[in-house]
Amino acid sequence: MTKAQPICASAVDTHVDIQIGSLPLRLSLRDSALLESVRGRYRGFTGSQNNCFSITVDGEDSETNGAHSFVCDFEGACVTADSGSAHFSGVRHEYALDSLLRMLLSWALLPQEGFLIHAATVVRNGKAFVFVGRSGAGKSTVASLSPQGSVLTDEISLLKRVDGEWQAFGTPFWGEFRAEGSNTSAPLSGIFRLAQSTENRIETLRPAQLLKSLLPCVLFFSSEPRDHHRLLQILAAASEEISGYNLQFQKNRSFWEVLPT
Repeated sequence: MTKAQPICASAVDTHVDIQIGSLPLRLSLRDSALLESVRGRYRGFTGSQNNCFSITVDGEDSETNGAHSFVCDFEGACVTADSGSAHFSGVRHEYALDSLLRMLLSWALLPQEGFLIHAATVVRNGKAFVFVGRSGAGKSTVASLSPQGSVLTDEISLLKRVDGEWQAFGTPFWGEFRAEGSNTSAPLSGIFRLAQSTENRIETLRPAQLLKSLLPCVLFFSSEPRDHHRLLQILAAASEEISGYNLQFQKNRSFWEVLPT
């Protein structure tokens, strides 16, 4: 038998307003325990917003059909979305909600020329340094070797073109280092493909090489060909406009010495 979930009384606020990558989101929940968990998990990203993307969250399973712009499942939970609104069903804990939120953002960022990527982002001298690589390449290591307060995220970065300039935004999606993220942004200095080594060395990537490096790291969950085409356009533009590098680095802070200022 499924355990009954506590329901918020009608006089209690049943929504949380958050902002990720300057995209305002309103999460509406009836489960009071989950509501409190969500407030805690995204506490650094909360705040009253106007014109929010509306997301209704419930723990009940629901039937889905192909009449939505975006549909995706995660371990029994499901997100269905159209322009400006979404429904999360089968959400019984904050981790399922967090996963559906990442899935939704990967699609909702397309009109804003943005995307999510497995990467650690560190701000240094007012510029964002984005570090990508396969699992174990050193993203969490780089985050742990960075000054306190400089890590925007150690796991999932959000990159977006704003007024013709590429910006990196903090996200609440953390990894092994458990950097909870910073709700700020900074212009990109570059994207760095990591490889641990016995020496620190950097080499410039051509746009085609950078694009090839980005593709396996990008989070994207839409099954629609038009969405994939739009994402590829955004990534191709990013690869042309953002400086890309191979970075071989030692597991200490000395690697910063070879990075561009």
